[in-house]
Amino acid sequence: MKKKTLLCGLLAVVCSLSLIACGKSTSSKNTSAQSTAAKEEKIKDGGTMVFSAGSDPTLLNPFYQNNRITFTVNNALYSPLYIMDKNETRYYLAKSIKESSDKLTYTLKLKDNLKWHDGKKITADDIIFSINTILDKKQNIGDRESFLIDGKQIQMKKLDNVTLEIKLPQVYIPFKAVLGGLRPIPKHIFEGESDIAKSPKNNEPIGSGPFKFKEWKKGEYLTLERFNDYFDGKPHLEKIVYRILSDKNSKSIAFENGEINTTYVGEKNFNKYSKDQNFKTYKFDECMPNYIMFNYENKNLQKKEVRQAISYAINKQDLLKSVFESINNAKPAYSVFPSSTLYYTDKVEHYDYNLAKAKELMKKSNTKNITLKFAYIAGSQNDINQFNVVKANLKEIGIDVKPVALEQQAYFSQLFGETKKTFDMVLNAYVCGTDPDAYSGLFVKGGSMNWNSYSSNPELDELWKKASVEKDTNKRKEMYETIQKKLAEEAVQYNIDYSTSMIAVNGNIGGVEQAKTVPIYMFEDLSKLYYVDK
Repeated sequence: MKKKTLLCGLLAVVCSLSLIACGKSTSSKNTSAQSTAAKEEKIKDGGTMVFSAGSDPTLLNPFYQNNRITFTVNNALYSPLYIMDKNETRYYLAKSIKESSDKLTYTLKLKDNLKWHDGKKITADDIIFSINTILDKKQNIGDRESFLIDGKQIQMKKLDNVTLEIKLPQVYIPFKAVLGGLRPIPKHIFEGESDIAKSPKNNEPIGSGPFKFKEWKKGEYLTLERFNDYFDGKPHLEKIVYRILSDKNSKSIAFENGEINTTYVGEKNFNKYSKDQNFKTYKFDECMPNYIMFNYENKNLQKKEVRQAISYAINKQDLLKSVFESINNAKPAYSVFPSSTLYYTDKVEHYDYNLAKAKELMKKSNTKNITLKFAYIAGSQNDINQFNVVKANLKEIGIDVKPVALEQQAYFSQLFGETKKTFDMVLNAYVCGTDPDAYSGLFVKGGSMNWNSYSSNPELDELWKKASVEKDTNKRKEMYETIQKKLAEEAVQYNIDYSTSMIAVNGNIGGVEQAKTVPIYMFEDLSKLYYVDK
């Protein structure tokens, strides 16, 4: 099964169905006193919570999303069936999911009395319609391949209004997580639409989440109001507003003035707000490796020794210091998987800084005086800082590194192969979920995310395939550990660090722990947030 991924944020791509299942997020508040106070907070009913957004969403439909704010708003409008991470399964629209002993049949049961935002009941027919819509080639939905098992379609049968049986054509272990990430759309709204992406019905969406659509003034704000019939109880907040603020300084001023209630912050402001009792601060894993991608169209980079030499020549400590005020806030990355992924291991080659070894490998590769073009998003000071470190480091082994500053649209166009690449190395990031098979598309020959034109050896490609159908957990673990070690040995990419998100919240906002901080969306369940009643 190939995975189609979608853009998410400035330098990250994601598998949208399994996005939120990135392992248990860890949050930290700025003082232990705040944590104690939270237990004594009284919940105030109502109020409007304002979020900042760098731009408008692109499309209010969970089947078509391509940036962080679109994912975030759709998360409030549409609920998933359930969410799986390494520790637990959290049920939303689904009441249960059962798999047969041969792992070919899945029985999904919905919760009773689920409703769409217009009051219509959510039934198994909506789930079948949603999956069939995804499988419809004419709809051009990125997640289509997630419901194809080795190119073959699944079979669905409605057992009753809230129960659905799904049969797979062959074993595919990650399917349970794929199914859970589905955010269904209403059959009675979209049935008969020839092109759902262009349907005007997306402008006033009918969803299943804790908040429903109210108003959208593009370029200024988007307003959602609470859905009183939300299956997990009426949300505490009356409204949620996403205010469009593209300027970082304006966003900071608006947050400090109380015009917005929560926002992503950089390390400097995180430290500042952590010392101010008017705010609460939280950190959590984005489950996202930041890395340097090699363009294998460059013949020099096709040589393993050159890639290994580059990896040994880069001083990771200097690279991290160039973007972090405190190195303690960085989480160095070594595996191609984030630590939240099943069967993650850091027992791989770390490529600790070793200039002598790097020079030796360059000599062994019989490669001299080469020039490599290094791309990054224009205007990003962090990217520029990292480029300068790489340029200085690689100069020591006879590699001249030239900058290629790309505007965002050009960056993604080249990254996804829509236009010719003008770079040999590029800064990027990705997040695909908990199951390691979700990352296969990055590394198998012809993979849907294999933008760098990497062609792994046939043995690794076969191992990816075997691991996705292996029922024995221990054997599967061994396979994925081997994959991680082999990819590191080949220096397929240079892993930098695992992203950590930092957010600040006004001191009168509660329920953050219950809402659960998660990658991309910021909060998993917005219904749990509230104003503190003083």
